[in-house]
Amino acid sequence: MIYLDTSAAVKLLIDEPESAQTRAFFDAHESALVSSTLLAVELNAVADRRLISTDAANDVIERVALVALDDQVAATAIALHSGLRTLDALHLATAVHIGDAVEGILCFDAELNAAASRAGIPALRL
Repeated sequence: MIYLDTSAAVKLLIDEPESAQTRAFFDAHESALVSSTLLAVELNAVADRRLISTDAANDVIERVALVALDDQVAATAIALHSGLRTLDALHLATAVHIGDAVEGILCFDAELNAAASRAGIPALRL
């Protein structure tokens, strides 16, 4: 499975550098994508801020397996001492909590990629 961070999912909704490559990757790997329920919150917030259809955001969300935030994920985020911002720490903790099933992370945030690498989750390059 590939962990999909919000920084990558946003590229599916907004034309940015690497959006075309991200869309192609998403289409090719859709059945193997996983993320935290934070993805739904963050993508809907982006849609609201950028005046993007919530249907477009929800289409992305529906195509990703979402893992609920729970006390174990929160405890993992604390235990990792990642130094990340709160939501990124929770994304990383979710990926770590899933375990060996996560083969890599698709993310465009250098700090989160570095922390994921330290946790044994390689950052994917498009």
